[in-house]
Amino acid sequence: MKSEIMNIVNVIRQIGKGPLMIYAIALVLRLLYLLVMLPQIGPEHIVNQMPDTATYIEAADYLFGRSLTGQYELYLAGVGYPLFLGICTMLFGKVYWLILLMQIMLSSLSCVFIYKIARLLIKIKIVSLIAGILAAISLTSISLANALLTETLFFFLFTLSLYLFFKGMSTNSWRRVIIAGVLIGLAVLVRSAVLFFPVLLVIFAVLFPVHGQVEGRRQLILKGIVAALIMVSIMSIWGIRNKVAHDSFTVSGTGMGAAQKYLAAGVLYITSPQSSQGFIAFRDSLYRESLTDFNSGNYAEYHGNIRRMVISTFRQYPSLFIETYISNIWDNITVTSALHHVQIPRYKEKYEAVEQKINYGFNNPLVLILTITGFFILARRDLNIAIILLMIPLYFALMSGVTFGQGSRIFFPAQAVQPIMVAVSLVFLYDLLLIGRNLLFLRRKHQNS
Repeated sequence: MKSEIMNIVNVIRQIGKGPLMIYAIALVLRLLYLLVMLPQIGPEHIVNQMPDTATYIEAADYLFGRSLTGQYELYLAGVGYPLFLGICTMLFGKVYWLILLMQIMLSSLSCVFIYKIARLLIKIKIVSLIAGILAAISLTSISLANALLTETLFFFLFTLSLYLFFKGMSTNSWRRVIIAGVLIGLAVLVRSAVLFFPVLLVIFAVLFPVHGQVEGRRQLILKGIVAALIMVSIMSIWGIRNKVAHDSFTVSGTGMGAAQKYLAAGVLYITSPQSSQGFIAFRDSLYRESLTDFNSGNYAEYHGNIRRMVISTFRQYPSLFIETYISNIWDNITVTSALHHVQIPRYKEKYEAVEQKINYGFNNPLVLILTITGFFILARRDLNIAIILLMIPLYFALMSGVTFGQGSRIFFPAQAVQPIMVAVSLVFLYDLLLIGRNLLFLRRKHQNS
């Protein structure tokens, strides 16, 4: 009896050891970062790190009736993150470092979910551990956890929903799939980057390996469709609210707005004789013109004008439009983290000295190369799982083409699976080195004999 109890205890320890270690590493690193950051910028300046933070706070104050202004900001940002900020300020007051502590805990949990996704799909513990540790030490993840931005809350909901979705697909659990659909629907309300993800959920269901009876494939596809419909239903609620309030069916105004402010404006800037004034001044002049309809209450007209401008720019300069779009994608998927320059300015010169040696400007394609390498290695083992994993960073890469100049936060959601593919590459390279060393040892031994 005693030996059986010890066996159960050992199993529990083995299961919990990896997640606890990853959570501890992630938590300690993010807390240390916060402790270094606060004396340098001051707790009162947490809200001044990024321009978007002021937008979210104004939207939260308007949503909770604390301010008459903020309607425009709520329309732009969507309801998810302002709701989170509003609830937090109700609990803690406007003590923003406490909200950062909550985000740090959520960010650390996200690293654990990446480990769990790897264990579920790859089924190799060392790969899962490395993936979780890579997520824990990600400078992008650490710096975003210490900023009042949408990314950390979104990433937590997204990684948790992916884990529950894949877990539900690999078992007979409908409950997990339904919860996954709810969570990813909430994630859209936080950040509209996954607006088209319902399509991917169905594709994942088509590709996911079947375990069990012959009719398993039909069951998996049905699960994917149900999760997708739940996701669409949740984000449609806020879209209907915007339609009633503003005559514009949209989850947030940032998507098409980004296409206008960055992609279309970038194309027009290249072709404009006024390009000598600088891109930001040129872009802002276009943006201010489009705000006329919005400020007068013509929300539908505002959205329509933006959409027409983007479409007309594409029709007028199709090749340049596509070229700029692809250029934006390349920049976003290879750009390195830069938020720490703002958060910890005292050490900026030291950062830049190191970054100049390892980066090309602000870009480094190493992670991208390891991600692609990981795909080909996985494809030899399980092509369907490899395609599922690759589709997630590919989706966010395609979505990132409409914007630029915001650092590694744009492509950050791809880190839900990128560490897994990088970990596969690193383990493969390590095995190659071991094989090479052993072959060299045997060759020398043979020569000596």
